[in-house]
Amino acid sequence: MNLNFFELLQIAIGNRIEFSHTPAEEEWRELFALAQKQAMVGIAFLGIERMPKEQRPPKDLMLQWLVATEQLSEKNNVLDRQAIKVVNRFLKDGFRSVILKGQGIATLYAHGRYRTPGDIDIWLEGSRADIVGYVRRRCPDCDVVYHHVDFLPIGKTEVEVHFTPSWMNSPVTNRRLQRWFRSFNFHFPTNNSSELPVPSLAFNRVYILLHIYRHLFHEGIGLRQFLDYYYVLCQGFTEEERMKTMDVLCSLGMRRFAGAAMWVLQMVFGMDDRYLLTSPDEHEGRFLLDEIMLAGNFGKYDERLQHMRGKNILLWGLHKVIRNFRFVRSYPSEVLWSPLFKIWHYFWRKCI
Repeated sequence: MNLNFFELLQIAIGNRIEFSHTPAEEEWRELFALAQKQAMVGIAFLGIERMPKEQRPPKDLMLQWLVATEQLSEKNNVLDRQAIKVVNRFLKDGFRSVILKGQGIATLYAHGRYRTPGDIDIWLEGSRADIVGYVRRRCPDCDVVYHHVDFLPIGKTEVEVHFTPSWMNSPVTNRRLQRWFRSFNFHFPTNNSSELPVPSLAFNRVYILLHIYRHLFHEGIGLRQFLDYYYVLCQGFTEEERMKTMDVLCSLGMRRFAGAAMWVLQMVFGMDDRYLLTSPDEHEGRFLLDEIMLAGNFGKYDERLQHMRGKNILLWGLHKVIRNFRFVRSYPSEVLWSPLFKIWHYFWRKCI
């Protein structure tokens, strides 16, 4: 673990004023590389802006960091406009929607323009058949998976159209999850708007943690998504809301993962006890944090997977199943159901 990096992030989000000791030049270059690995370049630069001048990095590195951050800021501005354009386009064609994750969560940040953006995930109101049919009329070769279908990109930005926000490998917990998704009655926009429609905090307290959970098994997860969850929880909640959130997470078999996530949020970001959903689990949390720091953002830096990238899709899938068995003691249901889900999903995609 790099405690300097955690201190830098805590300075960025206002939970710390300065480093416990000033990093040397070489340490600063390691911090920049780590910020890139975790897709936290802009957030880390916010910490540099806030810290005492005598603790800041060398001028050449600071300039490089500034340029990268300004590029992120401009990209966020473009993506915000694109997301609104996508929402209004689907609304015009009869589909109300909300923006999942990404630019929607960025609205919770004190300085959202520093967040590293991704693609656009939009959840449409309607059935899978109607949505897939609509997309295929415009994009015949679109790729359909269990929870979304790829749509025509806007510029260089990929668009994923969701008919359900996510899934679980176990058929029992997946039925519970899909029923829970259907229970939400969002205030979908009915007219063109200049504001992004986003899910409620009650929804995101479960969904963003579930998104992290999914990516842990799929390819790996980084600190960017944990900071998203930090800002969701720091909006606050009542004791009744906390209990309802935990009831849902426990019904999905995620109680242990929730405890691990709480430990990570406190260790990395210094989150206040009042925003904890459950007691932090240090044992599971350390295991999770080791995975995060090793694999980087979406597992792109995981050397255990590098030799398999670009290989036959069946071999890649088999390797991921084998990889996930290191989580079997912590999350047995998702790991043990994973091979069966992948086989079922393979044939399901042939028929959709």
